[in-house]
Amino acid sequence: MNSASQMNLDDTIVSFWKIADQTKMMEIYRIDKNLQYLKIAPLEMLKKIFVQYRFFTHYYITDLALLISKLPDGELRSILADILNEELGSGNSLRAHPYLYDSFLRSLGITQSELEKADEHCLQNLKQIQTSLLNQSWAYGIGLRGMGGECLCQIYLSTMHEFFSKNPAIVDIQNQIDWKFWEIHIGEVDLHHQEIVRKAINTLFVSQPETSVDLLQGYLESKTSWDLYWAHIFKAAQNAYFISYESLS
Repeated sequence: MNSASQMNLDDTIVSFWKIADQTKMMEIYRIDKNLQYLKIAPLEMLKKIFVQYRFFTHYYITDLALLISKLPDGELRSILADILNEELGSGNSLRAHPYLYDSFLRSLGITQSELEKADEHCLQNLKQIQTSLLNQSWAYGIGLRGMGGECLCQIYLSTMHEFFSKNPAIVDIQNQIDWKFWEIHIGEVDLHHQEIVRKAINTLFVSQPETSVDLLQGYLESKTSWDLYWAHIFKAAQNAYFISYESLS
């Protein structure tokens, strides 16, 4: 590799970590108007927002398994396999994260039929991510579903929890809510996942700096798709809420 190519790769790596800066992302999400709205949204609106995120939890597990199947043997493959095992409950289906999230939804009074009402725009967004994962390189997939799925998701969810947990409608029923899903995703477990994934990616950059280009592109798609996914969630929830409200008028 010539010096110019090495400099370009070094610039790409620096750009990647600037874009993926945790503190910067947290600041961006804390001023997001949709997330701030969670502090005052009616409970029925919150329920509709929460239900749509349910489908991400299911797609993420499948995507993580697909990514692991594409990865070469190495540290990242083992780390992501451990994370997948935890997502699936470490052998106990009642501790699988989608099950815990459904328990959270049910504790809010959401019925099974309501749990299954996915917004088509949200599903299309998730399907597009899966298509990219299948068609792009494994390095692209690490940015898309490794950094994008594990680290970006944790930052967003912790901000989301910070706001909705202060909503008076949630405070009123907080003792009846099943919080296990959130205890995991805003606690030490997910923070540890962030740390080890980021460290392993740094190691990858040292040993295979050429992967940085695809990894950056994968992360950029993940960030764009994630923001679009949540824009669809809030829009779908608002539409459904106001239609329900008008039907009662």
